[in-house]
This record gives sequence, structure tokens and C-alpha cells, in this order.
Amino acid sequence: MSLFSHEFHENSSDEFGTPAEFVRPIAEAVGDFDLDPASGAEATPHASTRFTKEDDGLSRERFGTVWLNPPFSEKERWVRRARSEVAAGHVETAVVLLPVDTSTQLFHEHVAPAPVVCFVEGRLSFIGGDRNPNFGILLAVFGEVPDGLLDVLDRRGTVYYEGERYQRARQQRLFANEGDES
Repeated sequence: MSLFSHEFHENSSDEFGTPAEFVRPIAEAVGDFDLDPASGAEATPHASTRFTKEDDGLSRERFGTVWLNPPFSEKERWVRRARSEVAAGHVETAVVLLPVDTSTQLFHEHVAPAPVVCFVEGRLSFIGGDRNPNFGILLAVFGEVPDGLLDVLDRRGTVYYEGERYQRARQQRLFANEGDES
């Protein structure tokens, strides 16, 4: 068992809510979230429909645009489900928050192939825990990538879009225009 896994299995719960101020700009960029199937630790909902642990969100129907911060002890099951729902056409876009661990099968089989991966700068202070995790997080986006989402994510950290480093279009234009001075 890795140190990371041990840390979360020692806790009575591995449900750590995502702060609204972190999710809000992402929600605005995708036109709001329709579903949060792993909700519960947040006082303010991130989506118009949410399922808690008691609702068994993993087994419930998916639709629309999904925000997902899964229980970290079961993250692979949740990510597989998110990808399959996008592939089946039930979900347009799924934004999934995960711990960064590039050494895992989960990362190589499910996260790396995502159209968008954002390695969030710094550490996120979660809701619902008496301590915050000592690891970085990433956001993986599956399905459609709405206009504006890449720029919002780029303000959060380092973004890879379809396998290549993404940098804000505005910055790209500024650098391109520097060489145009006559």
C-alpha cells in the first residue's frame, strides 16, 4: 500500500469537498455543471443535481456536464465510469479532479489520454478534513472542451491539450506581435 493510499484509508472518510471558489470559474466556463455524482462534503452544491455517498452516485445515471471529485479510495472506478459515459454519449463533458500520481495505471490508462489535463499549481485546501493532503492535484477533462475552458484552466496551472502544452491565446498573440515591430 502506498503512503498516499495509507493516509486516506486511515481516515474515517476520504471525501474531501472542493472549495466553491476553485470550482466556480470552471463551472462558468462549461456553462454550469448539470451533475456532481460524488457530492457531499460541500455546503454549496457545484451542480444542479448532486448525489451523495448515501445516494450511491457511482451507480446512478449520468447526463450533461459533470463535475467529479471522487472518493480517492475508489478513484479508478469513478474515472472509468466517467469515461464510459462520455464515450456512450450520455455525458458531454466531464471535469474530474484527481491526485497527481503519474506512476499509476490509472494515470497512464485513463488520465493521459484525456483531451485536457491540467496540473494545478500549488496545493488545494479541501473542505471536510482536519488536514489537507500533501500532494498536488490535476483536472482531467473528458468529452467536449467548451470555449474558454482552456484559458480558465491555464490560470490554475499547467495545461496539456491533446498532448501538447497549452498557453493562453492572449499570450501567444503578444509574443507573435513582438516580432512585428517595424
